[in-house]
Amino acid sequence: MKERHYQQYLARKRRKERGESLWNKWETAQLANAPVHECLVPENLFELGLGNLPFSRRLANGTIALAVFLLDVFCLGAKNALFQIIPPDVYNQRKKLWRGSEGLVPMAPACFRKLVEGGVAYARDLGFNPHPDYAEAERIFGNVVAAECPQEFVYGHDGKPLYVSGPNDTAEHVRTIIEQLQRRLGPGRFDYLMQSGQMPADLLDVDTRLV
Repeated sequence: MKERHYQQYLARKRRKERGESLWNKWETAQLANAPVHECLVPENLFELGLGNLPFSRRLANGTIALAVFLLDVFCLGAKNALFQIIPPDVYNQRKKLWRGSEGLVPMAPACFRKLVEGGVAYARDLGFNPHPDYAEAERIFGNVVAAECPQEFVYGHDGKPLYVSGPNDTAEHVRTIIEQLQRRLGPGRFDYLMQSGQMPADLLDVDTRLV
C-alpha cells in the first residue's frame, strides 16, 4: 500500500514538473462529490483587502482535501493558491492558526465559490491572471454552484482598484503592476499603497492617489 501511494506521489510530481494537470477524470469526479467539510473566510476581508480562504472536503478515507486561496479583493484576485490532501489533525492545526491570525468565519459553499471567482474575474478585467496553481486548486469547487448564492460582492476600494504592495514586492514588480493599471484604466482611476522605497523613482509622479 505504501509503495503504491509513493508511486502515485512520484507520478503527480512528474506531471507537475511538466506543467500538466495533477488530476485525472476519476480523481476530479471523486473530489467533486465528496462532502464539503468547511468553507472559511476572514471576517474583515473587505476591510483589509487580502486574506487566506480555505475550502475543504472530507474524503472517503477520512483525509481532508484542502484548497487555500490568497485572495486580493481590492485588485489582484488570487495572488496564491494551493491544493493538498492532509490528515484531519494537520488540518485542525492549520485552522487554529488561521482563525487566530485572520478571524475566519463560515461561509456557504456557493457564496465562497462566487466570492473567489468574482475576485479572479475582477483582476482578469484589469489584466492580472490568477496564480498558476489556481487552476488546480479551483477544482475543489466541483459540484458547488456559485449562482445559488444570493449575496453580491463588490471588489475594489471606494469604487476603484487599490493596489497594495506586499512586503517582498520588488520595485520592478511594483512597476509592472502600476504600468498595467495605467494602461488599462488611465491616470487617476486607481489607487495604490506601498512601503517606502518600493516605488520606482520614475513613477513617483504617477497621477493617482496614494492612500
